[in-house]
Amino acid sequence: MSDASIGLILSGGGARGAYEVGVLTYVADALPDLLRRIRVITGSSVGAVNTIFLASRGLTPESTHELARLWRGLTIDDMISLSSMSALKLLGAAPLRLLRLGLRSPATGLLNAKGLWRKVSSQVRWSRIHTHVRDGRFDAVAVAATDISTGDTHLFVDGSPEVAPAVPQRISEVYAIPTRLSLRHVLASAAIPLLFSPVQLRDRWYMDGGVRHNTPLSPALHLGADALLIVTVGGMRAPSAFSGFPGIGQIVGKLLDSIFLDRVNFDLDRLKRINDIVEAATSLGDHETARFHDALKTVGRPGYRKVPYAAVHPRGDIGALASEMIRSSGTVSSFSFVRVLSALFEDDAGTSGDAASFLFFDGSYADRLIALGRADAAACHDSLAAL
Repeated sequence: MSDASIGLILSGGGARGAYEVGVLTYVADALPDLLRRIRVITGSSVGAVNTIFLASRGLTPESTHELARLWRGLTIDDMISLSSMSALKLLGAAPLRLLRLGLRSPATGLLNAKGLWRKVSSQVRWSRIHTHVRDGRFDAVAVAATDISTGDTHLFVDGSPEVAPAVPQRISEVYAIPTRLSLRHVLASAAIPLLFSPVQLRDRWYMDGGVRHNTPLSPALHLGADALLIVTVGGMRAPSAFSGFPGIGQIVGKLLDSIFLDRVNFDLDRLKRINDIVEAATSLGDHETARFHDALKTVGRPGYRKVPYAAVHPRGDIGALASEMIRSSGTVSSFSFVRVLSALFEDDAGTSGDAASFLFFDGSYADRLIALGRADAAACHDSLAAL
Protein backbone atom coordinates (compact mmCIF):
# COMPACT_ATOMS: atom_id res chain seq x y z
CA MET A 1 0.00 0.00 0.00
CA SER A 2 1.40 3.40 -0.99
CA ASP A 3 0.77 6.89 0.35
CA ALA A 4 -0.93 8.06 -2.84
CA SER A 5 -3.91 10.35 -2.43
CA ILE A 6 -7.07 8.41 -3.23
CA GLY A 7 -10.21 9.67 -4.91
CA LEU A 8 -13.45 7.94 -3.92
CA ILE A 9 -16.08 7.84 -6.67
CA LEU A 10 -19.62 6.91 -5.70
CA SER A 11 -21.99 6.35 -8.62
CA GLY A 12 -25.73 6.87 -8.84
CA GLY A 13 -28.43 4.26 -8.71
CA GLY A 14 -31.28 5.24 -6.41
CA ALA A 15 -31.94 2.78 -3.59
CA ARG A 16 -29.02 0.67 -4.79
CA GLY A 17 -26.82 3.24 -3.00
CA ALA A 18 -26.92 1.08 0.13
CA TYR A 19 -24.54 -1.27 -1.68
CA GLU A 20 -21.88 1.48 -1.68
CA VAL A 21 -22.21 1.76 2.08
CA GLY A 22 -21.58 -1.95 2.47
CA VAL A 23 -18.36 -1.65 0.47
CA LEU A 24 -17.17 1.26 2.60
CA THR A 25 -17.95 -0.42 5.92
CA TYR A 26 -15.75 -3.32 4.81
CA VAL A 27 -12.95 -0.93 3.89
CA ALA A 28 -13.36 0.84 7.23
CA ASP A 29 -13.05 -2.44 9.15
CA ALA A 30 -10.40 -4.24 7.08
CA LEU A 31 -8.37 -1.38 5.56
CA PRO A 32 -8.84 1.74 7.72
CA ASP A 33 -5.62 3.33 6.44
CA LEU A 34 -7.05 3.29 2.92
CA LEU A 35 -10.06 5.22 4.20
CA ARG A 36 -7.73 7.79 5.77
CA ARG A 37 -5.95 8.37 2.43
CA ILE A 38 -9.17 9.28 0.62
CA ARG A 39 -8.78 13.00 0.05
CA VAL A 40 -11.18 13.57 -2.84
CA ILE A 41 -14.81 12.39 -2.94
CA THR A 42 -17.04 12.78 -5.97
CA GLY A 43 -20.58 11.51 -6.14
CA SER A 44 -23.54 11.55 -8.47
CA SER A 45 -27.23 10.98 -7.69
CA VAL A 46 -27.50 8.72 -4.64
CA GLY A 47 -23.71 8.67 -4.63
CA ALA A 48 -23.94 12.39 -3.85
CA VAL A 49 -26.15 11.58 -0.84
CA ASN A 50 -23.57 9.15 0.51
CA THR A 51 -20.78 11.60 -0.35
CA ILE A 52 -22.10 14.54 1.66
CA PHE A 53 -23.01 12.41 4.67
CA LEU A 54 -19.55 10.86 4.87
CA ALA A 55 -17.73 14.12 4.09
CA SER A 56 -19.63 15.91 6.85
CA ARG A 57 -18.27 13.35 9.31
CA GLY A 58 -14.70 13.30 8.02
CA LEU A 59 -15.03 9.84 6.44
CA THR A 60 -14.04 8.11 9.65
CA PRO A 61 -14.58 4.36 10.06
CA GLU A 62 -17.39 5.16 12.47
CA SER A 63 -19.12 7.36 9.90
CA THR A 64 -19.50 4.47 7.45
CA HIS A 65 -21.33 2.45 10.09
CA GLU A 66 -23.47 5.47 11.01
CA LEU A 67 -24.49 5.74 7.36
CA ALA A 68 -25.26 2.01 7.30
CA ARG A 69 -27.56 2.49 10.30
CA LEU A 70 -29.31 5.35 8.51
CA TRP A 71 -29.97 3.17 5.46
CA ARG A 72 -31.15 0.25 7.58
CA GLY A 73 -33.56 2.57 9.37
CA LEU A 74 -35.41 3.64 6.21
CA THR A 75 -39.08 2.77 5.90
CA ILE A 76 -40.38 3.14 2.38
CA ASP A 77 -43.79 4.36 3.51
CA ASP A 78 -42.07 7.35 5.13
CA MET A 79 -39.52 7.97 2.39
CA ILE A 80 -41.35 7.89 -0.95
CA SER A 81 -44.91 8.48 -2.06
CA LEU A 82 -46.77 9.27 -5.23
CA SER A 83 -46.93 13.01 -5.81
CA SER A 84 -50.54 14.09 -5.31
CA MET A 85 -50.34 16.35 -8.36
CA SER A 86 -48.87 13.54 -10.41
CA ALA A 87 -51.53 11.11 -9.27
CA LEU A 88 -54.19 13.65 -10.25
CA LYS A 89 -52.63 14.06 -13.66
CA LEU A 90 -52.28 10.32 -14.16
CA LEU A 91 -55.73 9.36 -12.98
CA GLY A 92 -58.03 12.29 -13.49
CA ALA A 93 -57.04 14.27 -16.57
CA ALA A 94 -57.60 13.62 -20.23
CA PRO A 95 -54.42 13.14 -22.32
CA LEU A 96 -54.87 16.36 -24.32
CA ARG A 97 -55.47 18.39 -21.19
CA LEU A 98 -52.39 16.83 -19.64
CA LEU A 99 -50.33 17.76 -22.67
CA ARG A 100 -51.53 21.37 -22.57
CA LEU A 101 -50.88 21.58 -18.84
CA GLY A 102 -47.44 20.05 -19.23
CA LEU A 103 -46.44 22.55 -21.88
CA ARG A 104 -47.36 25.51 -19.66
CA SER A 105 -46.29 24.40 -16.20
CA PRO A 106 -43.00 23.49 -14.55
CA ALA A 107 -42.05 19.82 -14.72
CA THR A 108 -43.10 17.82 -11.69
CA GLY A 109 -41.98 14.36 -10.69
CA LEU A 110 -44.25 11.37 -10.33
CA LEU A 111 -42.82 10.74 -6.87
CA ASN A 112 -42.54 12.78 -3.69
CA ALA A 113 -39.36 12.13 -1.72
CA LYS A 114 -39.76 14.77 0.98
CA GLY A 115 -39.52 12.16 3.72
CA LEU A 116 -36.20 10.90 2.38
CA TRP A 117 -34.77 14.39 2.06
CA ARG A 118 -35.87 15.36 5.57
CA LYS A 119 -34.06 12.30 6.85
CA VAL A 120 -30.90 13.13 4.91
CA SER A 121 -30.92 16.83 5.82
CA SER A 122 -31.28 16.13 9.53
CA GLN A 123 -28.35 13.71 9.54
CA VAL A 124 -25.79 15.72 7.56
CA ARG A 125 -23.52 18.17 9.40
CA TRP A 126 -23.53 20.66 6.57
CA SER A 127 -21.07 23.26 7.87
CA ARG A 128 -18.50 20.60 8.65
CA ILE A 129 -18.05 19.66 5.00
CA HIS A 130 -16.24 22.94 4.36
CA THR A 131 -14.51 22.70 7.75
CA HIS A 132 -12.98 19.35 6.79
CA VAL A 133 -11.81 20.84 3.47
CA ARG A 134 -10.40 23.96 5.15
CA ASP A 135 -8.59 21.91 7.81
CA GLY A 136 -7.03 19.60 5.22
CA ARG A 137 -8.95 16.37 5.75
CA PHE A 138 -10.14 16.59 2.14
CA ASP A 139 -8.73 18.29 -0.91
CA ALA A 140 -12.18 18.39 -2.52
CA VAL A 141 -15.74 17.18 -2.09
CA ALA A 142 -17.93 17.38 -5.18
CA VAL A 143 -21.37 16.35 -6.46
CA ALA A 144 -22.55 16.27 -10.08
CA ALA A 145 -25.87 17.45 -11.55
CA THR A 146 -27.12 17.89 -15.12
CA ASP A 147 -27.99 21.36 -16.40
CA ILE A 148 -31.33 20.83 -18.13
CA SER A 149 -30.96 23.76 -20.53
CA THR A 150 -27.59 22.70 -21.96
CA GLY A 151 -27.27 19.03 -21.03
CA ASP A 152 -23.85 19.74 -19.52
CA THR A 153 -22.68 18.20 -16.27
CA HIS A 154 -22.05 20.77 -13.57
CA LEU A 155 -19.77 19.67 -10.75
CA PHE A 156 -20.37 21.57 -7.52
CA VAL A 157 -17.05 21.60 -5.68
CA ASP A 158 -16.03 22.54 -2.16
CA GLY A 159 -12.27 22.29 -2.47
CA SER A 160 -8.95 23.69 -1.36
CA PRO A 161 -7.45 26.54 -3.43
CA GLU A 162 -4.62 24.26 -4.50
CA VAL A 163 -6.87 21.93 -6.49
CA ALA A 164 -10.31 23.49 -6.95
CA PRO A 165 -11.08 26.33 -9.38
CA ALA A 166 -11.63 29.76 -7.84
CA VAL A 167 -14.25 30.60 -10.47
CA PRO A 168 -16.51 28.37 -12.59
CA GLN A 169 -14.52 26.69 -15.35
CA ARG A 170 -14.45 23.52 -17.43
CA ILE A 171 -12.30 20.69 -16.15
CA SER A 172 -12.20 17.52 -18.19
CA GLU A 173 -15.76 16.74 -19.32
CA VAL A 174 -17.59 18.80 -16.70
CA TYR A 175 -18.13 22.42 -15.72
CA ALA A 176 -16.76 22.88 -12.19
CA ILE A 177 -18.47 25.42 -9.95
CA PRO A 178 -16.88 26.32 -6.59
CA THR A 179 -19.46 26.46 -3.81
CA ARG A 180 -20.41 25.53 -0.26
CA LEU A 181 -22.42 22.34 -0.64
CA SER A 182 -26.02 22.37 0.56
CA LEU A 183 -29.11 20.18 0.49
CA ARG A 184 -30.25 21.74 -2.79
CA HIS A 185 -27.06 20.61 -4.53
CA VAL A 186 -27.78 17.06 -3.42
CA LEU A 187 -31.44 17.34 -4.44
CA ALA A 188 -30.33 18.49 -7.88
CA SER A 189 -27.82 15.66 -8.22
CA ALA A 190 -30.47 13.06 -7.32
CA ALA A 191 -33.47 14.39 -9.31
CA ILE A 192 -34.10 11.33 -11.49
CA PRO A 193 -35.87 12.59 -14.65
CA LEU A 194 -39.68 12.31 -14.55
CA LEU A 195 -39.60 10.51 -11.19
CA PHE A 196 -38.45 13.48 -9.09
CA SER A 197 -38.92 17.17 -9.75
CA PRO A 198 -36.06 19.24 -11.22
CA VAL A 199 -34.27 21.55 -8.78
CA GLN A 200 -33.46 25.22 -9.31
CA LEU A 201 -30.07 26.60 -8.29
CA ARG A 202 -29.81 30.32 -8.97
CA ASP A 203 -31.02 30.86 -12.53
CA ARG A 204 -30.66 27.27 -13.75
CA TRP A 205 -32.67 24.07 -13.45
CA TYR A 206 -31.01 20.73 -12.79
CA MET A 207 -31.77 17.04 -12.92
CA ASP A 208 -29.91 13.90 -11.91
CA GLY A 209 -26.15 13.98 -12.43
CA GLY A 210 -26.23 10.40 -13.62
CA VAL A 211 -27.88 11.44 -16.89
CA ARG A 212 -24.52 12.48 -18.30
CA HIS A 213 -21.86 11.67 -15.71
CA ASN A 214 -22.84 8.93 -13.33
CA THR A 215 -19.29 7.98 -12.36
CA PRO A 216 -17.14 11.15 -12.09
CA LEU A 217 -13.71 9.59 -12.63
CA SER A 218 -11.85 12.33 -14.52
CA PRO A 219 -12.98 15.15 -12.21
CA ALA A 220 -11.53 13.29 -9.21
CA LEU A 221 -8.14 13.13 -10.96
CA HIS A 222 -8.28 16.82 -11.86
CA LEU A 223 -9.06 17.58 -8.21
CA GLY A 224 -5.82 15.98 -7.05
CA ALA A 225 -6.37 12.23 -6.68
CA ASP A 226 -3.45 9.96 -7.59
CA ALA A 227 -5.43 6.70 -7.39
CA LEU A 228 -9.12 5.84 -7.52
CA LEU A 229 -11.53 3.72 -5.50
CA ILE A 230 -14.62 3.33 -7.67
CA VAL A 231 -17.85 1.90 -6.29
CA THR A 232 -20.63 1.26 -8.78
CA VAL A 233 -24.03 -0.36 -8.37
CA GLY A 234 -24.55 -2.13 -11.70
CA GLY A 235 -24.72 -5.87 -11.14
CA MET A 236 -24.38 -9.05 -13.14
CA ARG A 237 -27.58 -10.58 -14.49
CA ALA A 238 -28.19 -13.97 -15.99
CA PRO A 239 -29.60 -14.06 -19.54
CA SER A 240 -33.35 -14.59 -19.44
CA ALA A 241 -35.54 -16.41 -21.88
CA PHE A 242 -37.90 -14.45 -24.11
CA SER A 243 -40.93 -13.60 -21.97
CA GLY A 244 -43.32 -11.97 -24.41
CA PHE A 245 -44.30 -8.35 -24.73
CA PRO A 246 -42.46 -6.26 -22.09
CA GLY A 247 -44.40 -4.63 -19.26
CA ILE A 248 -44.02 -1.07 -18.02
CA GLY A 249 -41.77 -2.11 -15.17
CA GLN A 250 -39.32 -3.79 -17.53
CA ILE A 251 -39.24 -0.76 -19.82
CA VAL A 252 -38.73 1.69 -16.94
CA GLY A 253 -35.97 -0.54 -15.61
CA LYS A 254 -34.08 -0.48 -18.89
CA LEU A 255 -34.42 3.31 -19.08
CA LEU A 256 -32.95 3.64 -15.59
CA ASP A 257 -30.19 1.18 -16.50
CA SER A 258 -29.29 3.37 -19.47
CA ILE A 259 -28.99 6.40 -17.20
CA PHE A 260 -27.14 4.89 -14.27
CA LEU A 261 -25.38 1.71 -15.27
CA ASP A 262 -24.44 1.46 -18.92
CA ARG A 263 -21.86 4.28 -19.09
CA VAL A 264 -20.00 2.94 -16.06
CA ASN A 265 -18.55 0.06 -18.06
CA PHE A 266 -17.45 2.48 -20.77
CA ASP A 267 -15.68 4.74 -18.24
CA LEU A 268 -13.87 1.85 -16.62
CA ASP A 269 -12.88 0.41 -19.99
CA ARG A 270 -11.47 3.77 -21.05
CA LEU A 271 -9.47 4.06 -17.82
CA LYS A 272 -8.03 0.58 -18.34
CA ARG A 273 -7.16 1.34 -21.98
CA ILE A 274 -5.30 4.52 -21.02
CA ASN A 275 -3.38 2.62 -18.32
CA ASP A 276 -2.49 -0.06 -20.87
CA ILE A 277 -1.29 2.56 -23.38
CA VAL A 278 0.88 4.29 -20.78
CA GLU A 279 2.33 0.97 -19.62
CA ALA A 280 3.11 -0.05 -23.21
CA ALA A 281 4.80 3.29 -23.92
CA THR A 282 6.82 3.07 -20.70
CA SER A 283 8.04 -0.40 -21.61
CA LEU A 284 9.79 1.08 -24.68
CA GLY A 285 12.17 3.08 -22.50
CA ASP A 286 12.52 6.69 -21.35
CA HIS A 287 13.32 8.12 -24.79
CA GLU A 288 10.29 6.57 -26.49
CA THR A 289 8.07 7.48 -23.55
CA ALA A 290 9.12 11.11 -23.89
CA ARG A 291 8.38 10.99 -27.62
CA PHE A 292 4.95 9.54 -26.87
CA HIS A 293 4.06 12.39 -24.51
CA ASP A 294 5.46 14.99 -26.93
CA ALA A 295 3.25 13.54 -29.68
CA LEU A 296 0.21 13.84 -27.42
CA LYS A 297 0.99 17.51 -26.83
CA THR A 298 1.13 18.22 -30.54
CA VAL A 299 -2.53 17.20 -30.84
CA GLY A 300 -3.57 19.16 -27.77
CA ARG A 301 -3.65 16.25 -25.34
CA PRO A 302 -2.11 16.47 -21.87
CA GLY A 303 0.43 13.82 -20.97
CA TYR A 304 -1.15 10.57 -19.84
CA ARG A 305 -0.24 8.86 -16.60
CA LYS A 306 -1.08 5.47 -15.23
CA VAL A 307 -3.77 5.68 -12.58
CA PRO A 308 -3.96 2.85 -10.06
CA TYR A 309 -7.56 1.96 -9.32
CA ALA A 310 -9.81 -0.57 -7.67
CA ALA A 311 -13.40 -0.99 -8.79
CA VAL A 312 -16.03 -2.78 -6.74
CA HIS A 313 -19.39 -3.67 -8.27
CA PRO A 314 -22.18 -6.14 -7.47
CA ARG A 315 -21.47 -9.72 -8.42
CA GLY A 316 -25.12 -10.65 -8.08
CA ASP A 317 -28.33 -9.50 -9.72
CA ILE A 318 -29.63 -6.63 -7.61
CA GLY A 319 -32.75 -6.36 -9.75
CA ALA A 320 -33.68 -9.95 -8.97
CA LEU A 321 -33.12 -9.29 -5.27
CA ALA A 322 -35.44 -6.25 -5.31
CA SER A 323 -38.10 -8.14 -7.22
CA GLU A 324 -37.95 -11.02 -4.76
CA MET A 325 -38.30 -8.72 -1.74
CA ILE A 326 -41.13 -6.61 -3.13
CA ARG A 327 -43.11 -9.67 -4.11
CA SER A 328 -42.77 -11.20 -0.66
CA SER A 329 -45.75 -10.49 1.54
CA GLY A 330 -43.54 -9.56 4.48
CA THR A 331 -42.35 -6.33 2.86
CA VAL A 332 -45.69 -5.09 1.52
CA SER A 333 -47.35 -2.79 4.04
CA SER A 334 -50.83 -1.31 4.09
CA PHE A 335 -49.74 1.53 1.80
CA SER A 336 -49.49 2.61 -1.11
CA PHE A 337 -46.12 2.86 -2.78
CA VAL A 338 -44.91 -0.70 -2.30
CA ARG A 339 -48.32 -1.85 -3.53
CA VAL A 340 -47.88 0.42 -6.56
CA LEU A 341 -44.49 -1.18 -7.27
CA SER A 342 -45.98 -4.64 -6.88
CA ALA A 343 -48.91 -3.82 -9.17
CA LEU A 344 -46.68 -2.33 -11.84
CA PHE A 345 -44.30 -5.26 -11.88
CA GLU A 346 -46.49 -8.27 -11.15
CA ASP A 347 -47.07 -9.09 -14.81
CA ASP A 348 -43.40 -8.97 -15.79
CA ALA A 349 -42.50 -12.41 -14.44
CA GLY A 350 -39.56 -11.07 -12.47
CA THR A 351 -38.00 -9.20 -15.38
CA SER A 352 -38.75 -5.70 -14.07
CA GLY A 353 -36.74 -5.89 -10.87
CA ASP A 354 -34.25 -3.35 -12.21
CA ALA A 355 -36.84 -0.58 -11.92
CA ALA A 356 -37.84 -1.65 -8.43
CA SER A 357 -34.21 -1.81 -7.34
CA PHE A 358 -33.81 1.93 -7.91
CA LEU A 359 -36.91 2.91 -5.93
CA PHE A 360 -37.18 0.50 -3.01
CA PHE A 361 -35.85 2.81 -0.26
CA ASP A 362 -36.49 0.40 2.60
CA GLY A 363 -34.30 -0.82 5.44
CA SER A 364 -34.83 -4.52 4.81
CA TYR A 365 -33.64 -4.17 1.22
CA ALA A 366 -30.79 -1.86 2.27
CA ASP A 367 -29.59 -4.43 4.79
CA ARG A 368 -29.32 -7.08 2.06
CA LEU A 369 -27.43 -4.65 -0.21
CA ILE A 370 -25.03 -3.65 2.58
CA ALA A 371 -24.23 -7.32 3.19
CA LEU A 372 -23.71 -7.83 -0.55
CA GLY A 373 -21.40 -4.80 -0.70
CA ARG A 374 -19.29 -6.10 2.19
CA ALA A 375 -18.99 -9.53 0.58
CA ASP A 376 -17.98 -8.10 -2.80
CA ALA A 377 -15.42 -5.77 -1.18
CA ALA A 378 -13.95 -8.73 0.70
CA ALA A 379 -13.61 -10.55 -2.62
CA CYS A 380 -11.68 -7.51 -3.93
CA HIS A 381 -9.50 -7.20 -0.82
CA ASP A 382 -6.18 -7.66 -2.64
CA SER A 383 -6.89 -4.97 -5.27
CA LEU A 384 -8.11 -2.60 -2.55
CA ALA A 385 -5.03 -3.24 -0.42
CA ALA A 386 -2.78 -2.57 -3.43
CA LEU A 387 -3.95 1.04 -3.80
